[in-house]
Amino acid sequence: MPSPTKAIFTTNVNLINNAKWAYGMIKNVNPNVELIVTMDTQMTASVEYSDFGLPANSWVEFEDLEVTASCSNPFLQIWKGGIKPLYDSKDDLAILAGIAAALGKVTGDKRFHTHFKFEHEGKRSIYHPAPARHLHHDGGLPGGRHHGRQIRPARRRACCCSAPTRAFRSTNRCMTTIRSTPTRAGCIPTRDDPTALSCGENFIVHREGPEATPYLPNVIVSSNPLVRPNDYGIPLDAEHWDERTVRNVKMSWADTKNSKNFLWEKGFQFYCLTPKSRHSVHSSWANVDWHLIWNSNFGDPYRVDKRLPNVGEHQIHMNPQAARDLGIADGDYVYVDANPADRPYLGATPSDPFYKVSRLMLRLTYNTAYPYNVVMMKHGSFIATEKTVKAQQTRPDGLSLTEEGYISNFRFGSQQSVTRNWHMPMHQTDTLFHKSKAFMSFLFGGEADNHAVNTVPKECLIRITKAEDGGLGGKGPWKPGLNGMSPDAEGKPMKKYLAGEFSGKGEGGGGATFE
Repeated sequence: MPSPTKAIFTTNVNLINNAKWAYGMIKNVNPNVELIVTMDTQMTASVEYSDFGLPANSWVEFEDLEVTASCSNPFLQIWKGGIKPLYDSKDDLAILAGIAAALGKVTGDKRFHTHFKFEHEGKRSIYHPAPARHLHHDGGLPGGRHHGRQIRPARRRACCCSAPTRAFRSTNRCMTTIRSTPTRAGCIPTRDDPTALSCGENFIVHREGPEATPYLPNVIVSSNPLVRPNDYGIPLDAEHWDERTVRNVKMSWADTKNSKNFLWEKGFQFYCLTPKSRHSVHSSWANVDWHLIWNSNFGDPYRVDKRLPNVGEHQIHMNPQAARDLGIADGDYVYVDANPADRPYLGATPSDPFYKVSRLMLRLTYNTAYPYNVVMMKHGSFIATEKTVKAQQTRPDGLSLTEEGYISNFRFGSQQSVTRNWHMPMHQTDTLFHKSKAFMSFLFGGEADNHAVNTVPKECLIRITKAEDGGLGGKGPWKPGLNGMSPDAEGKPMKKYLAGEFSGKGEGGGGATFE
């Protein structure tokens, strides 16, 4: 077997469903990759688009200790599975070590095997955070050195659970600690990092988003004469996403509010928010029946409307008046489009069959909590693929379930049809002076976990147009939107309830009732 020159290995990550560039990967990247191998605990789009799918143990099946933590989810998690694997699956590390051993045999390079020597010998625990390494040097962790006690291996083994014990304090993990003299209040007023100076962020400033703004994208709103950004000669009317991301232009607020975003002018006038859902872990379990049923207003285990791709489907929340102004009723299907220059994938054209697969269509639900120009849909959903679209069109029941067992949350497209990455330069500087993550020391440049590039999936402008009626079979309005209990369409009983007038009267109660 020849050794591949280009390969992607993903580990329990669900790369495509979580990626903000999913359809671009599928269309423009994957065809140039000779081998794609994915390990996961369930059938995902990442597995569907891989050459090989390797089954990994779920958390409850892990055969040895696992330890993890992160900045955005401030929990220390230490666990070991409680049951034997139900099927022919292995821990992620065991799979990686097995692949490496096989590559070593094919190539004759012993380093593949040696790299995972500890795993081959059953000594995985030596690479868990040990007293001399991470846990006992972390001032933010109860039990760390700065808390006066240490976590012994025996105690770590007993703590096979998730616990909110890690405090990622700014003194320990601040990625903007800089060479300046603090004020009496302890504040650090300026940053003399060269990247900060070039970006115009040597003082605390406000930037408009690189896309989601009616004003000039990424403009620095400031009149401070000491903010002296470098615009790199990029003109103000530049439309390319990379140019907008790195351009540094300073304007006063008076000038900023008179500037224009070319996308806003073209009708992309809704800010799309994509927060996490309480019914999944990122994308994990997002297409499990009961999670999906409760995750939207359109859950239906009986699938009376056979257009549903699953026992429920994804939804986007919109201000009722904004929807009505577009001729959209509560429960209608809508198309959601972002900047066509790069989404749903680079080079997309309506004549391409893949465009229909990747263009986002989902249900719209009225929600008075959102301002006129703001919409929201949860992230981490299972994308539509060529196979799920074919399944909907050929299966008698209309499910998006493929022969391999993958099922999507959408008829067409996904959240990733409209979101994208924004790799801001100040998130990637190699020159920043800061405190070390785990030790009492200072250093220049990046450090893993402190300086990971965190993308901004919320940062997008979209346009919404009606696709189909929400009623059964695409005829007429969605019936629950007419029953007097929906937002901004409340009947008298619902208005009474909202006013707090549903109270019992007399001995027998006698309060108002819905009829």
